[in-house]
This record gives sequence, structure tokens and C-alpha cells, in this order.
Amino acid sequence: CVLDSLPLPTPLPLFDCAAREKSHFLGVDFAHRFLALVPSPDVKMASSASEKWAVVQYGHHGPATKVYRFQILLPNGTSTSLKLRDPGEEMPLPDFLHRIREELGDASAYGGQRRGIEWDGDVYLEDLLDRKIDKKVQFCDFVTKGTNILRLQDGEEFVRTYENMWDLTPPTELLQELPAEYSTESALADLVDNSLQALWSNGSKEIKLIRITVDGEKIVVFDTGRGMDGSEDNSISKWGTMGSSNHRVFRKQGIGGKAPYLVPFFGMFGYGGTIASMHLGRTAIVSSKTKESRKVFTLHLSREALLEKSSSKLSWKTAGGVRDPSEEELALSPHRSFTQVEIHGLNRHLEPAKLRGFLKDIYFPYIQYDEDNGSASTRRPVQFEVNGVDLAEIQESEVTLTNLHSSNGPDFDLHLKFACTSTNAASRQAHARIKCVYFPIVKGKESIDSILEKLSENALGVKENFDNFSRVSVRRLGRLLPDARWGSLPFMEPKQNKGQKAELLKRCCKRVKCFVETDAGFNPTLSKTDLAQHDVFTKALRCFDGSCHNDSSVEEVSVDARKGERSLNRTQLEKQYHDWINNMHAKYDVEMDGGDDEHTVIINPSNKERLGISKDVEVIRVHTSVSRKGKTWRRGDHLKIQPRVVARMKNNFYSSKSNFYGTLEYVVVEGLRGDICGEARLICRFLPSFFLYTKFVSISSAK
Repeated sequence: CVLDSLPLPTPLPLFDCAAREKSHFLGVDFAHRFLALVPSPDVKMASSASEKWAVVQYGHHGPATKVYRFQILLPNGTSTSLKLRDPGEEMPLPDFLHRIREELGDASAYGGQRRGIEWDGDVYLEDLLDRKIDKKVQFCDFVTKGTNILRLQDGEEFVRTYENMWDLTPPTELLQELPAEYSTESALADLVDNSLQALWSNGSKEIKLIRITVDGEKIVVFDTGRGMDGSEDNSISKWGTMGSSNHRVFRKQGIGGKAPYLVPFFGMFGYGGTIASMHLGRTAIVSSKTKESRKVFTLHLSREALLEKSSSKLSWKTAGGVRDPSEEELALSPHRSFTQVEIHGLNRHLEPAKLRGFLKDIYFPYIQYDEDNGSASTRRPVQFEVNGVDLAEIQESEVTLTNLHSSNGPDFDLHLKFACTSTNAASRQAHARIKCVYFPIVKGKESIDSILEKLSENALGVKENFDNFSRVSVRRLGRLLPDARWGSLPFMEPKQNKGQKAELLKRCCKRVKCFVETDAGFNPTLSKTDLAQHDVFTKALRCFDGSCHNDSSVEEVSVDARKGERSLNRTQLEKQYHDWINNMHAKYDVEMDGGDDEHTVIINPSNKERLGISKDVEVIRVHTSVSRKGKTWRRGDHLKIQPRVVARMKNNFYSSKSNFYGTLEYVVVEGLRGDICGEARLICRFLPSFFLYTKFVSISSAK
């Protein structure tokens, strides 16, 4: 367009206000932007030939365009969306209904499966506050930033569930990286994660309750969290939409702070609700209410429907509804906000007893917490119930049994700070606390053996023994990672030295279990059952004492290990750890209290070194018959000593590489009856090989 005239001081309007309003009513926004020729002293010229004019986008300087979005719930159980652009301050109801009918199109699209709508009857609208709209729609009552939900009533039967009410379409990239298959218990834990995150922001006077009910037909998870509604920022549809979790943005708040880092912002991947519920059963109904809303919003999920829609690459829309809260729901949550997930068509039945033990292990510090507690009572951050049983009251869990059998002595605590030092890596930090706990031998029986026996009696599925029992467990933000059952960390392993003290240290090191608490700086696996093994912070944690020399990625992480306020290097760490073990052994180990016979007391024996007795021992007891683990050992028994058992022949300790045989003569115990740390020695007479036809009692290194 070329104008052969002088520049105008202002752009010319294309039409008057009345015409503009009419164009908006017709749904055509002509005045929103258009191309005009305007003076352009401050704008770069479109070409060198036109020094005074330029083509620019022009927007009118009137009020900003207002767009209202509505979700209309129809009385025949369907729903439709409606978008109005600059509709003015109000609209007569017949005009509004006409716009709805235009969106619906041909009624035959329902295929006769749904009843028709009585448009000529007593038709009116209701909002979520049950306010009746029967004359005019006042747009000042609605928001432009989100979707406004209205119910259309035609005087016929009322329905509670509406088709295609919620859009759950996930981002395309999430469909390509769904998590690997996980267990039924882990799927349920994902739902509990959502509940714990939702109620953590409750006020001090508001109930924090997670209530789980399981039977042969369904699983119900109820929490008293902040709830969801139909608003844009807090829509219940986000619960079912992968990648739309509101909690992932809070991850930075979970980095740092004080161990055990009880900040339950577990969400990272956005898979939680839908994937977990569809792993547990075929259908799920999510019901939720906020303090501000009077109604309960519902979301209906069906595995078959979602699979059908995902395979056809269409949008994932599912049914939903709006209802009044029940009396039971309001009684459980007096502050009037809650969420309930009800799953039917279960893929596997969960035993309540095992589920209680599993959940108590996973969420132990959220159920009961004694650290840094100024009062004598145990803190109860959240009340957990399974089929009406309070999890704080049960003892059938690995964590509870572990706490009961640990020593009363001091733990060995370390605080670690990790930071990426590579210039190519993003700025990252992470923190961890390592707490080593000593499990003494009591009256000749290892405490770890007692734990394993009790777990076996409770049928909790632990298949470990004393030798392969997990010496390291890991929590992230207070939540146990059940598959992170590691062997000992490098600094926990004794050096391969020889001699009596070295052999004693090796034996005592097996009585230690390490509990690792990590913050949100560490990345878990997709199923949140372990730390991501290839993450640099996970690698650095597993060898933070500098024991990994062949992994270049670990060298890019700096680790500050502190005990109290003092930073420790590897040598200092090992020395303090070994000193702590020796001290715990001296105070709490009771290897044997007494024998079955009348013992002989020897005061200050002169042959301590030959007997393998510590130099500071002043009294020993000599027995000819003892009982241990239900077996009786008597003088004269023939013993088969298996490989790796440490023995002393004449003046030297050594670990045999093959079987050798002996006759039991005496059992020597340090100290008087009842003394702590009564170590025992078997005094045997060597048997030549021609006695091999005799029946022997075997002794292995584990015993």
C-alpha cells in the first residue's frame, strides 16, 4: 500500500466503537490488531526507498480483550466447552444457551445413547455455589484466567458424572519415557506420596491424616490435604495428567536444611497418580474438595479407556463430576479439605498386615520421630492408618525391630555436603547424613540374627542372613528407598591386617548398620525405589572417602565430610570410626554370660597370649559345657574347623584354608559372670587325619 501524501500525526481508525462491539459480538476481533501505515521516526525503516513510512503491527489502545472459558455440564451426562471473547458485562440467558447449542452441534452425534435436552422447558444454569442463573449471565461473577464450570438444568433427572469433563492429555515426550514396571506396594506408595505432599502445608491446628483401607474389592486412600477443585491452578485434572504435578517446583526447598530432611516434595517426574492407580486396578475415582469450594470434584479413570485413547493418539479426556461432601468426609477433615482415591478391579490383593509393615518402614520418620525432640514424648508429624490400625502402634516392621535391638550407646554421625566442581555441569548441591548404629552380641547371640528371626516370624519376606544382611539403607527426604539395600560403605570395611585386634575389629564391623539420609539434591530412579546409580552424587556418596580412583565423574564432585564441626580426611575418618567400634564393643558386647557347669575362676592367668586373651583381662572363667543357639557343647566333642575360621596355633593367629579337626577341651570366657564383653575362646586339641571317620560338629566363620 502506497500513500502519496504527507505523514499523518496519528493513525486513522478503521471503524467506530459501535462497529467494533458488533464485530466482537459476531466473534470476529477485527480491531485487536491490523496493519497500518504510520509515521515511524523511532522504528527501523522497512526499506531505504521509504524513509518516512514503515509497516508495523498496530493494536488499539482500548481495554484489553477479555476471554471467558466455560465448561458446561449437561443434564444428560455429557459436557462441552464454550469460549466467549469480549462478551460485554452481561448476556441474556437465551443468548448464552444459544451459544451452547451452537457448540453442541447436531444432537444426533450422541447416537441415541444419551437422552435429549429439554431446551424448551425450564432451563437454567447453576454455578458451583448452587446459585441459580435464570435471566442474565453476569460476567463479573466469572474469571478470565481459568475455566468456569456451570451446570445446565432442564428440570429432568439430575446426573453426577459427566463424560469428557477433564482433559488429561500428557506432553508427548512423557509418553516416550514411562517408568519401568514397579511393585504393587511401590505403586501404592506413590499415591501415599501425593497425600503426604498435599497435607504437609496444613496448619498446626489442622488434622494431618492419611487413611488407607484395603479389602478384596478395592483400595481407598484418604488424606486431609489442601484438596483440589476445578480452578486453573488447582484443577483436579492435574492429578491425572502426567507432567503437570504442582509439587515438582518445590524441589529446591528440599535441598539443605537439617537431617532427616522431612520435606516431602518427592515429585520429580509427574507420573504419580495415573500410572500408580492404573497399576493397582482397572478403574479409579478421585474425589477432592478445597476449603474454598462447597462442592466435591470427581475424576474418573479407566485403564481400558486410557489405553484406547493413547493408542489412537487422541486427547486423553475422561469423565468427572461435582457432588456434595458426605458426612463421613467432613467428620474426618473438620477443616473441610480432603482428597480420596478409590481403586476398583484390583490386580493383586494386598495383605493388611504386610502393608502396615511396608508403609511403616517407608515413612517411619513421618509416623514417629524422636530426633532433636525437646520433650519426652514422640513427635507424630502425620497420623497414618491402615484398616483402622494406627501405624505408630505396630512393632512388625524392620525399622522398628532394628531400633529395638540397637545398642543404647552413641551413634557415629557424619554430615556430608556435595557440590559439582565441573565448569560444564549445572550448579548442583546435595546433602546427606550418615548414622552408623551398633548392634551388639547379647549372651552369645548376634542382635542382627534376632532381627532376622523376628522378621521371618512376621512373614515380612526378608531373605537375608547375618553375612549378607544389608549394612546400608537410604532415605530421600525421609522416605525409604526400599531397593537401596547396599553393602558396607568403603570406610566401614576393616583393613586386611593380621593379628588378634584386627580379627576382633573385622568381627565387630559386621555388627554395624549405616542409615543414610539424603535431601532433594540426590536423584531417585523413576519408580523412587533407589537412588539413580549413574548420577554423580550417588557415585560420590558410595565412595565419598576418596576410595574411587577410576571414575572421572566422581572427581568432579567435592565432598566435605564433617563430624560435629570438624572436617575429616580419609585417615581421620577411618581412625575415629574404628575407635568408635572398639569402644562400643568394650561397653555393649556380651559374647557369653556363662556355661552349663560349675566354672573354674583363674585370676590373672600367666599365659594370656597363648590363650588369645587381652592383656588387660584380670579374671577368666573356664567351662567344660556351654549351650548356645539351642545346642550344647561339651568337653570331648570332636570339632570340624572350616576354612576362614581364625585360630591360634602355638604363637600365631591364622585363618585356615582347609578343614582341620580337633577335640574340645575347655571354653574360656573373659571376666566374671554378668560382666560386659565376655569374649569366649574354644581350647581344642588337634586331631590327626585318621580320626576322620568320627562324627564332627562343624564350626564356620559365621559362627
